[in-house]
Amino acid sequence: MVGRRGDTGDRLCVAVDLEGYGRRSDAGQERAQEALAGLLDAAWRAAGTAPLRQPNGDGEVALLGPAAESAAVVAMLVALRAGVEAVNREAPRERLRLRAAAHRGPGRPARNGFAGNGVVRTCRFLGSRALRSDLARRPGTDLAVAVSDPLFDELRGLVRLRDFRRVLVLEPAKVFSGHAWLHTGGPLPAPLTDAVGTAAPERPGPEVPGMRIEVADGGQAGTVVQARELHGGLTIGPPDRRGGA
Repeated sequence: MVGRRGDTGDRLCVAVDLEGYGRRSDAGQERAQEALAGLLDAAWRAAGTAPLRQPNGDGEVALLGPAAESAAVVAMLVALRAGVEAVNREAPRERLRLRAAAHRGPGRPARNGFAGNGVVRTCRFLGSRALRSDLARRPGTDLAVAVSDPLFDELRGLVRLRDFRRVLVLEPAKVFSGHAWLHTGGPLPAPLTDAVGTAAPERPGPEVPGMRIEVADGGQAGTVVQARELHGGLTIGPPDRRGGA
């Protein structure tokens, strides 16, 4: 049970959307909805939690219970990636490509869905140009993931930090800005564990003085040694640890 109308407090929120849904035929949209619903059902079962879910045709917003642990989000995303890759191997001509965003913040059930700034922020990250561009420039990827700053702090020791890069998401039309961590590609790792199955903290990498700057549509402007202010529509993030500028 997630809660009832009028509940207050922070919740984990996960939102998922199917890329390119409107370009499908009517019958293709129905098939995509069927496949997506099955993927999401299976992913939440794998995570061992039953959130309150609000479907919207080509995606959903899910609100977890107040006692839910952040590891459930990792487990859900790992299962979702594995599921969508399996579906795409079976039906490559109707390939599904997904975006997902997760955040912890104020959220609660309301009369016509969910209310709370935490839910709004999750959906802003989901629909952001930063996440859409991340998926577009990685054509071999079936799932692009954005995790908010507050939630990412909880994931330290559960995921490999070097597999994510921090960006500043700017959406002027929505009067929104906020930092998010984008997964940089490849399989989402299973939660890191030590020999006895408990979370193993990851040692932080060496300090890197440079910072990579990206324009809002995902292009790249160059590298600077120091950055203190944001000007115009630029997105600032740490350097690509794989050697990119």
